[in-house]
Amino acid sequence: MSTVAIPAAIFNTRKVSAIMKVISGNRRHSNIGKVRKRFGFLMISPAFFILFIMTIYPFVYVIVVSLHRWSIVPTIPRVFVGLGQYIAMFKDTFFHKSLSVTFIFVFGVVFMEMLLGFSLALLISKSRERWLRVVFLMPAVMAPVVVGLTWKFLLGYDLGTINYFLSALGLNRVNWLGKPGTALVSVMIVDIWQWTPFAMLIFLAGLDSLPLEPYEAARVDGASAFQILRFVTLPQLIPIVAIVLMFRTLDAFKTFDIIYMITRGGPSNATEVFSYRIYQKAFFHNQLGFAAALSVVAIILATIMMNVFSRLLSKAQART
Repeated sequence: MSTVAIPAAIFNTRKVSAIMKVISGNRRHSNIGKVRKRFGFLMISPAFFILFIMTIYPFVYVIVVSLHRWSIVPTIPRVFVGLGQYIAMFKDTFFHKSLSVTFIFVFGVVFMEMLLGFSLALLISKSRERWLRVVFLMPAVMAPVVVGLTWKFLLGYDLGTINYFLSALGLNRVNWLGKPGTALVSVMIVDIWQWTPFAMLIFLAGLDSLPLEPYEAARVDGASAFQILRFVTLPQLIPIVAIVLMFRTLDAFKTFDIIYMITRGGPSNATEVFSYRIYQKAFFHNQLGFAAALSVVAIILATIMMNVFSRLLSKAQART
């Protein structure tokens, strides 16, 4: 072997050994990565199992039920009808009425709750009396059943407290819950009374978290209180507004307790919101399949609203 070939052979040997070390190291890292992935899947498996039991399985089961003529009585045979429940649902006039009542209810209560909640948050944020926050938050911590029973007594025609004071003032009694025109407004007032403190609390937290420098600069420039509110406070609160809008819209869309306790959907289905319509079909009309189809539509509508609000929130955060 020549003197030139020996260093070349040594160089090739070192190169091969270096390549082998790199390969072995890559294999070691890949094995460690696989172990970490398996360990990660093992850690999230309990949460996924709970999610499957509590969310995925009930949703699939509701879809299966909606495709059958399903009775609450177990002895009555279940008949597969495919999309027949959905076709019958969209032809049902009460479905369209309950949907319109729901959207009127949701739009009315959410708009007033955000307006009143923001106004109360502005007033309370400037006050040093901390007990005011506790007083205004009391309706939000009450059970909806208690709220419904209380307001049903207050709004009663003969023995109601509100009509008693109206009569004492020489005014005519109002049939708050007995007429279609006033029943929906009455339950909306109850919902606004209970959940305005929630919006106030979120707005109050947002106001307390705002930086002070923009306000000091605006006062130095001679801005008025309205200008500070318009050009300083509101632009910074856009993400908070989107959060309150999302939570209250979704919560108002599935309102059931107040309707059940006060009006039971009456009079003349004037307060029959979508969730109460599902309850009626399932437990009064003995049509679980039809109620399941209504539930699927409600889930789809809620998902669409959730996506819209998520996009609004992401755009609001991008602007800020």
